[in-house]
Amino acid sequence: MKKLTITTILFGMLAFSSCSKYLDVKPQAQTTKDEIFSTEKGFRDALTGAYLQMKSSNTYGGNLMWGSVEYLAHNWDVISANTGLTALVNGNYTEANARGWLDNTYADLYKVIASVNSILERIDGKQKIFSGNNYPLVKGEALALRAFNHFDVLRLYGPMPDNPGSGTLFPYVKEVSHEIFTPVTFQEFAQNILADLDAAEVLMKNTDPITIYSLAELNPPNNTSTPPVLADNFYMYRQIRLNYYAVLALKARVYLYLSASNPEYKTSAAKYAQMILDARDHLGQPTYRLGKESDRVAGDLTMSSEHIAALNVYNLDLIANNTFGETGQLARSDFNIQDGFYYLNNLFPVAERTSDVRWKNMWVYKQSASSYVMYNKYIQRTSNPVLQLPLLRLSEMYLILTECATSKEQAEGYYKAFCDVKGIPFLNGFNAGGWEADRKNKLIREYCREFYAEGQSFFTYKRFNLTTLPANWTAAYFTGNAARYVVPKPDREINYHNN
Repeated sequence: MKKLTITTILFGMLAFSSCSKYLDVKPQAQTTKDEIFSTEKGFRDALTGAYLQMKSSNTYGGNLMWGSVEYLAHNWDVISANTGLTALVNGNYTEANARGWLDNTYADLYKVIASVNSILERIDGKQKIFSGNNYPLVKGEALALRAFNHFDVLRLYGPMPDNPGSGTLFPYVKEVSHEIFTPVTFQEFAQNILADLDAAEVLMKNTDPITIYSLAELNPPNNTSTPPVLADNFYMYRQIRLNYYAVLALKARVYLYLSASNPEYKTSAAKYAQMILDARDHLGQPTYRLGKESDRVAGDLTMSSEHIAALNVYNLDLIANNTFGETGQLARSDFNIQDGFYYLNNLFPVAERTSDVRWKNMWVYKQSASSYVMYNKYIQRTSNPVLQLPLLRLSEMYLILTECATSKEQAEGYYKAFCDVKGIPFLNGFNAGGWEADRKNKLIREYCREFYAEGQSFFTYKRFNLTTLPANWTAAYFTGNAARYVVPKPDREINYHNN
């Protein structure tokens, strides 16, 4: 068996070696790390480093946002000869390039986990060096990051959630060690995720500034002359961290995923999603609001008012133009027939999209390749660009509550509230005959439309174990089965250590 050695350095500065047997990250000296973790600032810097690592192109700065995982869902078509991308679209996970991308994603998720474990293995013994609420916030965020990254390992490489079986999968890593960690079962892995989130929730519940202040107060513009509401910058900009509400939202997402094999978990999913809707600042105003038409007109196309957690990417405008623009590789195949589109008309029916904020000015044909359509979600406005990649959004909480509702009336209430803001017609409710099937089909479509290029479509199809989509949304017709949905993990042992 080949061996994959993963070593971690702080601050997210990764150096990769090109070797067929090893993928190494040069470690820092142990004395340096001991010095780093001798101060509160060192812990905070190390936590920032973990967030920087999450912006890797192998994970949330690419392949887990708009890259590989969106090809798996057929959200993109291959616009130029590329055997790796063609393999992803076809669910061929043995092709060398596709295999390399997927292995690197697995490795980089565990690199973030190794980094936060470096924090967690030291922080309790250093609690006395922390001032204010820094200890519970740093520890809480580190636990949340560990859970978040492990969960996407489970979603991508784990078994079908509706029938996970009892076999061992991969390790839930809680420490930094030279030892090979023992793989655990699906249920054990899931319970470890929830345990980390439970602990993070307790730590941040009464300490996170986002439970008090509004997003406007915590995210002041750079040119403001108004003094910040908090003197310590670490307490500001909580929206671009895994904050307290992000923990609750992630719990809602996890419980919904687990409900595929245990429907009772839907109660917990709904509970935590509702807590996000109920969140209020010190003035009694909702902490988050759904993105709407005025946001779209203002050029805020990712709807930042509903970002529960996001990654800050300072050069997102450049990345977006290079990735989604005229010379970019991410596009959909389509052709002119009715109102300019064919396949997109199945995803966004002509009669329904007149006011839909996810449709208007979001799609445009390439000038250089007129049979391909570009997507504008991440293209930035010139003034005050929104340089954030959403990890968790309020929209998802509305869809979770719609899915978990136990009555037609309750489900319609949540879905209508969502539709009214997004500009989606929903005048007559779900079909009276077989309303639950109608709800399911609408939700599947909403996950694709709402979270396009955010990496959620494939996981939604996997959770529902879809064999085909409700309509022909893409040029290459989507067919799903366990062989497509369960991405093979790397065929290599993994060591998680720092030196």
